[in-house]
Amino acid sequence: MSSYNVRPAMPAKDPNNWQQLVNLMASIWPQLYAACLAFGLALARALHAGGKPVKSLLEAVMCGCITLALVPVLDHFGLSQNLAVAFGAAIAFLGVEWFRDRAAAAAERLLKRWIK
Repeated sequence: MSSYNVRPAMPAKDPNNWQQLVNLMASIWPQLYAACLAFGLALARALHAGGKPVKSLLEAVMCGCITLALVPVLDHFGLSQNLAVAFGAAIAFLGVEWFRDRAAAAAERLLKRWIK
């Protein structure tokens, strides 16, 4: 066997990558858990209500994204990130349309105060 056919065993593979992945997952676990729970709850609610599968899936994705966007807001107000689970579940249970209507009404009230 010639020496040019011998390759070093996994030269670019670092066994510490798995530990780094575990550390990353542990650091984002509250956000990941909240978003996945909101996704699952919204999907189950929409399908149970008789919604079309594609519309139900898209609503579930939006609920998960809204929940992820909620986490920095909780941090800003000094609240625990674990509250994102409860808020995400509430948003998923009420639905994206309900949340959109309430957010639009709140934004309109704020704009009227600033414009006056």
